[in-house]
Amino acid sequence: MKTPFILALFFIGTIPFAQNHCPILPNPVTYTSTKDSIALDSLLFCTKSLSSTLSNSISPLGDLYILNKNKPLRIGREDGFIRFEELNNAYPESYSINVTKSKIILSYTSPASYYHALHSLFQLITEKPDHSFSIPICFVKDFPNFSWRGLHLDVARHFFSIHEVKKYLDLMAMYKFNVFHWHLTDDQGWRIEIKKYPKLTSVGAWRDSTVNDHFSTYPRTWDTKRYGGFYTQEEIKEVVQYAADRHITIVPEIEMPGHARAALAAYPAFSCTGKQQPVPGLWGVFEDVFCTKDSTLHFLEDVLEEVLSLFPGKFIHIGGDEVPKSRWEKCASCQNKMHALHLKNEHELQSYFIRQIDVYLAKNNRQLIGWDEILEGGLSPGAAVMSWRGMDGGIAAAKEGHYVVMTPGSHCYFDHYQGKSSSEPLAIGGYTPLEKVFEFNPIPKSLTPQEAHFVLGAQANLWTEYIPTFNQLTYMTYPRAIALSQVLWGGTKTSYDAFEQTLKKYHIPRLTAPNVNTKVSMSFLKPSMKFSREPNGLSLMFDGKDTSEKITVVSQQKKEGISISYGKKLFFNRSQKNVKHEKFTFSTACCTDSLTIISHRGLGAKVTYVTPPNERYHPGDLILVDGQFGARPWRGYQWVGFDTNHINITLELDRKIRLNGITFGFLNEPSSWIHLPNEITVRLDNGKMKTISVTEERTKLPIKGKTKSIQVSMKGLPTIPVGFPGQGEKPWIFCDELVFE
Repeated sequence: MKTPFILALFFIGTIPFAQNHCPILPNPVTYTSTKDSIALDSLLFCTKSLSSTLSNSISPLGDLYILNKNKPLRIGREDGFIRFEELNNAYPESYSINVTKSKIILSYTSPASYYHALHSLFQLITEKPDHSFSIPICFVKDFPNFSWRGLHLDVARHFFSIHEVKKYLDLMAMYKFNVFHWHLTDDQGWRIEIKKYPKLTSVGAWRDSTVNDHFSTYPRTWDTKRYGGFYTQEEIKEVVQYAADRHITIVPEIEMPGHARAALAAYPAFSCTGKQQPVPGLWGVFEDVFCTKDSTLHFLEDVLEEVLSLFPGKFIHIGGDEVPKSRWEKCASCQNKMHALHLKNEHELQSYFIRQIDVYLAKNNRQLIGWDEILEGGLSPGAAVMSWRGMDGGIAAAKEGHYVVMTPGSHCYFDHYQGKSSSEPLAIGGYTPLEKVFEFNPIPKSLTPQEAHFVLGAQANLWTEYIPTFNQLTYMTYPRAIALSQVLWGGTKTSYDAFEQTLKKYHIPRLTAPNVNTKVSMSFLKPSMKFSREPNGLSLMFDGKDTSEKITVVSQQKKEGISISYGKKLFFNRSQKNVKHEKFTFSTACCTDSLTIISHRGLGAKVTYVTPPNERYHPGDLILVDGQFGARPWRGYQWVGFDTNHINITLELDRKIRLNGITFGFLNEPSSWIHLPNEITVRLDNGKMKTISVTEERTKLPIKGKTKSIQVSMKGLPTIPVGFPGQGEKPWIFCDELVFE
């Protein structure tokens, strides 16, 4: 055992420590403390007893944690107050910190655990209003639960400089993430220099236009400014070393066989048609993919040869997701390949394609990892699976003995909305609040302990179609990434409320301080609205972190304002005649929001889902009659989503009403596999029934009569049509407000 004296702190006795909960995030395995803390006067480091690799970590972290702001960390003393001990034969990546009145002992087992220990030590040190520092008297023992603790970044849709990528890595290191999944290629841009194929960057790295607003916004408008960029191989090496210094492994992703339009813009000969097309500025899934002919595979091996020379990590991500088969179905070369190999269908052809890449990577001592679509047609023997379409793909792979990284859209897609405020920036859709990330468990209950061994961990994905700037990127990532770090590190998990308090007191101020200068979301602190069913409609009640705060509610039609307290109900009655739309503005000390209530005859009706919605998109039985249309672009918390094409719903009123028709609201978003139903049938309790076809998102079914209960039946497409994303799969049906007239 080595016990060098590395760090000296002059201290001034002890002072009361205001709280006893752990300021370190993610929470360590063990944390015990007294109510005392040591007041620190200055910090002195010595490099003589450590390797330069270890000692060089200290000063940059001092900058990151504000410890260098007024009294720079000085180097040169051996009689330190802090001792660093290297341990042998201990749990991998484990460390401990023992803070007493007379000394601090930091023990570590490896350079990585030493680095994690420094982050935890510096998170323990807090700055007081007079700019002095203190540290609690405590004991910390810690080690990770998962070996894959990842964050992903898509630089193809929007490009980020190496300076921004480095800052992204700094923030990852603060919270003990150790895998950076770098999504370097996609339809909208090729971002890595490949010397053998210079057109990949001279052509494929640039697009002439980018769609404005959301993909689903019509009519579409375009920003016609030339957009793009790429990383030279020297820049890639610089970032790889920067990550390695922070004990982060980079997993590069080179998309194949789909999401290849940028590459095919540069080299159209590797497509099925050979047609020259530009790099698209539109999001979504495109029919043109890499052809399965031998020349394409040789091209991709050439590309990977240069990629392997830049990235020393074990795993290489090849994508494999969202591959339309329409081009392959009409391609003579692909069909001849299927015939020669006795393949049953194009899914098996994709499996063949992936296997060839797997064999190449295995020859070079690397391991292939891909999105869960690579399971289709048979999983390549050496492949690992990244499960994004829920957990089922990961479960299937683990049961077959393949390594798995869980990254389901339900919990790990940080391009989803995280707050319900109308002020949230434009996002792709969905709803993944901080609390949902905090509750994530990467190990499904259906796996045995032996099968669970194959789950390496999890990661969050940052797709950047709607994230054009680094400020917005960090806003979408933090603090949700901290909640995921809490899940993956696997220490003693506190309650969510305690986690929030630690975030608010220690971590949000640090992330937003001038030296870090990171834009983070505060949506978890904003008031929430809760609707409840009432005898004659709905009530709205506010819940918030500061219940003493007053809320001002203004009706923009009536120009009237009232002040209400948290816990007090605001009532909205059913309209007895015409449908009414009334807009309200809600204001608190921290934010202003607006809401439009549609008062109609079915407001607050009892809804029974005879066909259960998918649990990911089940905001409750009130969402269809809460007086609100779902927003466009769509937000996951405003819609009821069904993953079946036969849906039955019953609505019950407290008394008979005279009905003149029902206007149904649906979402038509084929890029997300969400399609309109084909038809709706409504049956009243007096026996009247009517069926109509659905051609629009808002469809009125004209049915008249007195009724107390209404049965609704919807029928959708059996499968997604050819040419659409997810072709052949079962489509989703998303519903919002049913307006009774």
